[in-house]
Amino acid sequence: MEKKTILLVEDEAITALNIHQKLEEMGYTVPAIVSTGEEAVRLAAKLRPDLILMDIMLKGEMNGIEAAQKIMTLNIPVVYLTAYTDEETVTQATQKPSYGYIVKPYQEKELKTSVEIALNKHLSDQKRMEKVKEDILLKKDVETIKKQGKSYDGSKPKIMIVEDESITAMDIASKLRELGYEVVDVVDSGSQAIKNARKISPDLILTDIMLKGDVNGINVAESIKDLDIPVVYLTAYADGKVLERAKLTSPYGYIIKPYQEEELKTTIEMALHKHQADQLKIKDVVEKLTTKEEEFKIEKAGVIIVSAIILSLVAYGIITWNMTWLEYLLFISAAYGLFLTIFSSFKKSKPLQKEEKPFVSIVIPAHNEQNTIKSCVYSLANLEYVKDGERNYEIIVVDDGSTDNTASLLQELEDQFSFLKVVTRKPPRAGKGKGYVLNDGLNMSIGEIIAVFDADAIVEPDFLNIIIPYVNEEGVAGVQSRVKMYNKDENLLTSMQEVEFSVFGDVLLKARDRVNGAAFLGGNGQITRRDAVEALKGWDGYAITEDLNMSIKLMINGWKIRYCGEAVVYQEAVPYWKPFFRQRIRWAMGNLETLFVYFTSIIRSDISLFKKLDALYYLSTIILNSFVMIGYIIFVLYLTGITAFSLTAPLIVVLLSTVAFFPIVISGTWHDSRKITTTLSKSLEYWLHCFYLVPLFFAAFIGLLTRKERKWAKTHHLGESKVKLVMEKEVI
Repeated sequence: MEKKTILLVEDEAITALNIHQKLEEMGYTVPAIVSTGEEAVRLAAKLRPDLILMDIMLKGEMNGIEAAQKIMTLNIPVVYLTAYTDEETVTQATQKPSYGYIVKPYQEKELKTSVEIALNKHLSDQKRMEKVKEDILLKKDVETIKKQGKSYDGSKPKIMIVEDESITAMDIASKLRELGYEVVDVVDSGSQAIKNARKISPDLILTDIMLKGDVNGINVAESIKDLDIPVVYLTAYADGKVLERAKLTSPYGYIIKPYQEEELKTTIEMALHKHQADQLKIKDVVEKLTTKEEEFKIEKAGVIIVSAIILSLVAYGIITWNMTWLEYLLFISAAYGLFLTIFSSFKKSKPLQKEEKPFVSIVIPAHNEQNTIKSCVYSLANLEYVKDGERNYEIIVVDDGSTDNTASLLQELEDQFSFLKVVTRKPPRAGKGKGYVLNDGLNMSIGEIIAVFDADAIVEPDFLNIIIPYVNEEGVAGVQSRVKMYNKDENLLTSMQEVEFSVFGDVLLKARDRVNGAAFLGGNGQITRRDAVEALKGWDGYAITEDLNMSIKLMINGWKIRYCGEAVVYQEAVPYWKPFFRQRIRWAMGNLETLFVYFTSIIRSDISLFKKLDALYYLSTIILNSFVMIGYIIFVLYLTGITAFSLTAPLIVVLLSTVAFFPIVISGTWHDSRKITTTLSKSLEYWLHCFYLVPLFFAAFIGLLTRKERKWAKTHHLGESKVKLVMEKEVI
C-alpha cells in the first residue's frame, strides 16, 4: 500500500525536525518542510499531498490560516499545529475550519490520532460528496438530500454529553455552559444516547468511547450516522484498536483525557464550523448539479425543437418544391454579415492609459503538452511587462493529470523561472473539464488580471503592454486578442484555419467592438478582471466551451468585452482532418449548448436589444452557416437544372444571399495578405472548405442529444511545426 504524504509547514526548525521524524516513524512520507505560507501554497498545489500539517503563526506575509484557505480550495485537508491558544487565534482558526487543531507542546499519540482522524474524515467526506452526486444523477429526491444534516440559526449550539462517569460529566457540562454552549442532555449509556439524539437532534454530541452497557461511544456514532450530527470523542483510551474503530466513524474531533479547557473549546468550535462548512458545500453541489441536470434537459429540448422546425421547413420545401423561405433566411444572415463587415473598417476608441499597471496572473491549462509547453513558457517568460523595474506578472501552469513528459518539463522550467508556479491535478479530479482547471489556477493566483493561454501559445514580448490598457475602461471585464496560426503554411487545412480566425477576429469581433455588440472571449490570449470572474464564481467546469459560457454570463451581468487586434497570440492549427473535425464538433456543441441554456437569460437581461439580438445571432452561427452552405448546393442544382426547386425571392435578395459570403472573407484575408490574387484565391478556397459545416451541423446536434457527461476534450498539440522563437533570449 502506498504511503500517505504529509507536507509539513513549520518555521521552528527543531520542532519541524521532531515532527518530521515522528511522522516517518508512523509510516508517512514527508516530501518537504517549508516555513512560509507562500511556499506552503506553492508546494501544496504542485505536490498534492494527502495532508498538510500547518503552523498558524508563520514568518512572511501569509499566515497559516490564510495559506490553509487557499490550499483547501484544492481539496487538500489541513490540520493546524500551533502554540497559540489565545482567543483571537482560536477564533480565526475555527471560523475558517480545518480538519484538526493540535496545540503545542503535543503528545505523540495526539499527533498520531489527529493525523489519522483527518485523513479518514477527508476520505469519508469525498465518498459522501460522490454519493450526493450519484443520488442526484439517479434522480433521487433532491429536497431530501438538501435537508440532510443540521442547519444553524445563530442561537447557542446545543450539545449532548454522553459520559458514564458522573463527576466528569458534571464538570464537562459546567465548562460547556461557561463557554456559552447549551447542554441539552447528559446521558450515561449508549442506548439512551441513540434514543435521545433522534428525539432532541443536538448540534453536536460529545461522547466517551468506553461506556457502561453493550453500546459504546463508537456504536453511538455508527447508529446516528443518518442524522448527520457531528461527533467528538472524549476518552482516556488511545490504543491502536480503539483508534482504528473510532476513525472509521469519521468523527469531527478526538480529545484525550485529561483535557485542557482551551482544547475542549477549540475542538468543539472547530467541529461545529467544519460541519457547517460541509453542509454549505453539499448544498452548493446539490444546487449546481440540479441546475446542470435542468440544463441538460433544456439542451435536448432545444435540439428537438430546432430539429423539428428545420425538418418542417425542409419537408415543406420538398412537398411544394419551393425554397423561397431559404432565400430569405440566407438574406437575413448575409445582410447582417455585410453590416458587420462595413463596421469592421471603422476606427475604434483608444484604450485608456493609466500609470498604474495591475499585476497579471497568467494561467495555462495543460494536459499531455510535452510537445509545446516548453516553448509556450519560454515565450511568456519573455514578456516585457514590468512595474518599478520588477516583473509584474506570474505564470501558473495547471497540469491536469498529464501522463506524458509534461511534469518533468515543468520541473525543469520551474527550476529556471522563479515566477513560474505549477498546480497539479490528479485523478479523480483531473480530466473533468477545462473550467475546473482554470478555477484551480484562479485560486492559486494573486493577480488583479487573469490572462489565459493555451499550452501552444506564442506571443511577442509587448503583448501585455498592448492589451492591458483595454481593461482600464469602466465596465470592461475582458479582452480578446487576435489569434493567428504559426503553422499556417503546413497544408491547406492549416491555411484555412488562418483565414477563419482572421475573419472571426479582424472582421466579426472587431465590428462588434465598434458597434458595442456582443463580443466574446476565445479561450487563448484572453484577459479578464479577477473581480468579475470571482463574482460569477469562476469558470463553469461543466460547460463544453467555458470561454463562451463566461462571455455570455459576463454580458448578461452588464460587463463589456473588448477586442484588441494589435495584441497577437500565435497557436498551432490542427493539421489533420479527424482531430480538426472533432475539435469543431466540440465548439459547435458549445455554441448550441450556450444558445439553448442562456436563451431566456439573454432575453430577460438588462442589456440593449441590439446586443441581445447580436448574441443570439452569434450563438446561432453554426445553424445559419450550415444553411448558407446548403443554400449554395441548392442554388447550383437550380442553375444546372438538376432540380426544379422554385426560388421566387426578388433578384436583390438572391444576389445578396449568394455573394455576401465573399466580402466578409475577402475583408478578413485582405488584412493579412494585402495582395489581390492571394486574397481572392484564399477566399475561394475557404468557401469550398466551409462545406464541412453541413455534416458538422448534424454531428453537433447528435452529440448534444446523445452525450451523458462533460469532460475536457482538448485538442492534442503536435508541436512539430517550426516556431520562430529565440528560446535563448535573455529573460528580464
